[in-house]
Amino acid sequence: MSDAFDFSVPPFDRLTPEQRQRLAAELDLGVYVRDGVILSRDEPADCLFVVRQGLVHERQGGEVVAVHGVHDSFDLQALFSDGRARSFVAAEDTLCDLVPRQVLLELAHENAAFGAVIQQDFADRLSALANERSNRETAALTMARIRQAYLHPPVFVEAGASLRDAAAAMKRNQASSVLVREGDPKNGGRVGILTGTDLRDLVVLEGRPVDSPVGPLARYELLALDRDDLLFNALILMTKHSVRRLVVTEQGEVAGLLEQTDLLAVLSNHSQVIALKVDRAATPEDLGRASQDIVGLIRTLHGTGVKVSFIADLVTELNRKIFRRLFELLAPPDLLANSCLIVMGSEGRGEQLLKTDQDNGLILRDGYDCPTLSQVTDAFTRHLVAFGYPPCPGRIMVSNPDWTRPLALYKDSLFHWIHRPDEAAQMNLAIFYDAAAVAGDATLLAEAKGYLLGRLQDNQMFFTAFARPALAFDTPSGLFGGLFERRRSEAVDIKKAGIFPIVHGVRALALEKHMAETNTTERIWALADQGVLDRGVAGELADAFTFLSTLRLKAGLDGSVSGTQTDNLVRTESLGKLDRDQFKDCLALVKKFKELLAYHFHLNH
Repeated sequence: MSDAFDFSVPPFDRLTPEQRQRLAAELDLGVYVRDGVILSRDEPADCLFVVRQGLVHERQGGEVVAVHGVHDSFDLQALFSDGRARSFVAAEDTLCDLVPRQVLLELAHENAAFGAVIQQDFADRLSALANERSNRETAALTMARIRQAYLHPPVFVEAGASLRDAAAAMKRNQASSVLVREGDPKNGGRVGILTGTDLRDLVVLEGRPVDSPVGPLARYELLALDRDDLLFNALILMTKHSVRRLVVTEQGEVAGLLEQTDLLAVLSNHSQVIALKVDRAATPEDLGRASQDIVGLIRTLHGTGVKVSFIADLVTELNRKIFRRLFELLAPPDLLANSCLIVMGSEGRGEQLLKTDQDNGLILRDGYDCPTLSQVTDAFTRHLVAFGYPPCPGRIMVSNPDWTRPLALYKDSLFHWIHRPDEAAQMNLAIFYDAAAVAGDATLLAEAKGYLLGRLQDNQMFFTAFARPALAFDTPSGLFGGLFERRRSEAVDIKKAGIFPIVHGVRALALEKHMAETNTTERIWALADQGVLDRGVAGELADAFTFLSTLRLKAGLDGSVSGTQTDNLVRTESLGKLDRDQFKDCLALVKKFKELLAYHFHLNH
């Protein structure tokens, strides 16, 4: 059937007759039934798919992000890039011509016009992906509200107060301005402003006596915006009138003052700006300041309704940049070349938002020795603590020699964890399975992961023991039954009740199938692609995981100034009716998922 290939479709119309004949001889045909997986996430592609008949959905995180019809082709990114691929699923019975990768490369090399189109299509694809993320983030930042910025509490003085009194009030309250109240604003009075700059000009430059009353000297045409107005409107107003602060009102009352520096701090919390600070960091202290900026980015994006999965992607990338740059600043070049810095747990899965306990390690090349290794690893842990990442209670950190060791010893540990799986071994194996490379030689981690997946056997007892912790914590339901009204003030540990059972249950299913994915949502959809999970169940599980993660983020933001996840408790009385109903539905789904796990892994036996 390969002779039916349509060479009139660009870029194949640029091939010579001889090249078309050669390509036709190498073509294969792929036949895919409706809902069949054509190319799964992170699966290496060895051909270009050209749709001859049918329809293909390109999916990311369960969502359809593109549709490919007849004559459309995919996936150049999987062919020529190490970037994370999306999955491709037949939306109806589909036929695809398969162009082998090697033939595509040879033709692109021989035929400059054909190669230019292939190269441009690939560049456009990567550019579109980058622009998509940047545009989503920028759109969220442009929708940021004034209430998301820091407001300086208003400091009032009466119109009869002296310049000295105004200066004393500024010093006492660490303020750069005072509001001057002349009469009662509700009965025809007015409010003005006097800034530190005004004081300097009046006293130093004009020689006004310090006991002069402030009333006649204040400016009463205040620029004011409501607390729910857009930050960009505040920026426009400041720029138009050449001022550095605005009065912010709420329900007609003065709520505070918005300083230009605080406004710009919110609008500069763009991932690209933070990434640039990281790249230019010359000291660990520079990195610490960039790390603190991430908190503002999270607050802004969450406050404007951006999906938690998108926030997690950005935060993961920025955190790993910080870890990589810190390791580069501390480690000698030979250590960088002969080791692989890894992150594990939620950071490895790309699901960490606010800062949680450190989970990191270092894989050394066999035979390599670094005389200053302990100083480097101790400094790495110490600086991360200073950045706000708490030390791991279980000491799963590079400063612990058990987690900084040669590849051969990591393999020995993996062998032990698999074949003598006590409780600690199962925890270590679970954490390591989630590992991702951050700095150094990533092939060291790839070899260790390959060893792990290669040693796994169809051992029911092992997977039963590995999956059992998913049922370790109770998932409450009485909160939402007849007892709800009496118990609605109780707090639920959302991590134990909902998030951990999903994360570990999905991890156990993925490990059983020897999957390479680390992210929970990607594992869910990969399991659906392999038929382990029904696609409808997968969608519900992914949605529940996203909702529970969003609630956890909100709880963390409400309870943290530094950006450290200090609170996993959700207080049901603080939820609105819609959120409370969805929370109830999510916990019910988690209970059903735990029942599925219990049946699948024989956990009730």
